[in-house]
Amino acid sequence: MKAQVVDLYDCAKEKYNLALQCGEQGLTNSVSWVYLAEDIQNVSFLKGGELVITTGLFIQSNIKLSEFICSLVTCNCSGILINIGKYLEDDDITEEIKAFCEINHFPLFTMPWEVHLIDIMQDYCSILLHNTQSTEHLNAAFQGAIYQNVVHENILLSLNQYGFPTDAQYRMIAIQNLQNMTRITFVLNHHRLKYHLFEHENRKILIYMTSTSDLSLNELIEVLLFCDSIIIGISNTIDSLVEISQCYKRAMFSLAAAIFWNIQSVNFDDLGIFQILFSSSNPEVLQAISKKYLGKLEQFDMEHDTEYLDTLKIYLLSDCNLLKSASAMHTHRNTIIYRMKKIKVLLDSELDDSKIKFDLLMAFYIREYFSIF
Repeated sequence: MKAQVVDLYDCAKEKYNLALQCGEQGLTNSVSWVYLAEDIQNVSFLKGGELVITTGLFIQSNIKLSEFICSLVTCNCSGILINIGKYLEDDDITEEIKAFCEINHFPLFTMPWEVHLIDIMQDYCSILLHNTQSTEHLNAAFQGAIYQNVVHENILLSLNQYGFPTDAQYRMIAIQNLQNMTRITFVLNHHRLKYHLFEHENRKILIYMTSTSDLSLNELIEVLLFCDSIIIGISNTIDSLVEISQCYKRAMFSLAAAIFWNIQSVNFDDLGIFQILFSSSNPEVLQAISKKYLGKLEQFDMEHDTEYLDTLKIYLLSDCNLLKSASAMHTHRNTIIYRMKKIKVLLDSELDDSKIKFDLLMAFYIREYFSIF
């Protein structure tokens, strides 16, 4: 996990006489770096999570402090530290500014002009560099663990050292198209969630202890899906880090299902029959089942450019109701009747046996499973 604003504040408040003026609720905001900003035009370079230090020189360009702070909040910065005494005074931090910072969970600190910026920035950069090294170590530990069916004891010990006990309940979420991680980490930190968020194979992977937050799963999903382009796959809950490899695979399968079905999120716990198919250790058997029941129709469709496979699937999913099938396929009822007669001949079955219908529907689910994975 990244350093939080409170970490930087606690280590420097006495040494540099820092004072928290407002925005206490944002002390848990993650800090990506420390950035010296004296011009509002430069905020376009910010990537989110920066703790901004300023002397307020921008007021000489007729930029108001309130405008400057608003631009930082828009860029998802973690807070602001103002060097008071030359360009800005305590009185410039108005009640309106304080109220804005409180609402947006944006900590605003002040320090006396006598403090040398280079000193505090060196201290902060040293802390953040050390934190970056720890984060990279934690990234490597999790990335190693997700590919080990039996997680090596050394990796478990590393995870334990960073506050992730072996025996605890965890859930993993695979996230696609997430660019702004800061917006998420601010909320997760605020709710005291014990988590780690890292990048792996062009996706973000979130693993968290389910017992460490008052956030429900639905609330967490709402936090993650702040943008329409974001897609997530949610694993089941595991009781130990030893199971993390399966947890990762289930999250990735759920993500693949969400992409395939063109929806924003899929929870492995809600996948029903696909959970069973995913757990099969013999894909060849599944392929054989699909070919046994649907192979003739598939071959006939390929040779005659017909739609018998799709028609049968919709017919079965419509509880063998001709009108519902016709409506779903946007065609006439008589067309469905004609196709079903042909299908019954090809399958050599009247489809009047519940076991036959179950086997056929299972074969369709198997086909869909292999399309997803």
